[in-house]
Amino acid sequence: MEALYYKGQGNKGVQCELCPHNCIIQSEKSGICNVRVNREGILIAENYGIISSLGFDPIEKKPLYHYYPGSEIFSVGSLGCNLKCKFCQNWQISQTGVCDFSRNTEQYIPGEIVELAFSRKNNLGIAYTYNEPTVFFEYVVEVAKRAKKQGLKNVMVTNGYINLDPLNEL
Repeated sequence: MEALYYKGQGNKGVQCELCPHNCIIQSEKSGICNVRVNREGILIAENYGIISSLGFDPIEKKPLYHYYPGSEIFSVGSLGCNLKCKFCQNWQISQTGVCDFSRNTEQYIPGEIVELAFSRKNNLGIAYTYNEPTVFFEYVVEVAKRAKKQGLKNVMVTNGYINLDPLNEL
């Protein structure tokens, strides 16, 4: 899927404007996140719909203090991150791109994630977590809109490293 928040740089280069790194990406290369890839002058969100991890978690694991205590939330993660923390507990999914990932992933359209969230009675909503959710921005936005429309809460476990325009869209 074509990414949002980028501009052409001439000679098929692009500048990603999703996070403050503002990566200038040459053709057939990725930005720091490993998942936003320049394909002949078009920035592609390669991880759109690619899910590496999902499951139901206690809301306190997100970590949220006194936010619907005792509730469960459906957690969804993809691949990539815009930081390179040496202490990352999920480095296997956050420090890799789609082509380099060695474990199985599955493709889910946004409606399927919402359906899965409803598969457990009393589930509170959807948490975008495990890797950095801002790097699968386009997918998170689409799933979150559908979830909200159906009465689910949306939670992002994020490092917060995002530019103002995409943050305002979220």
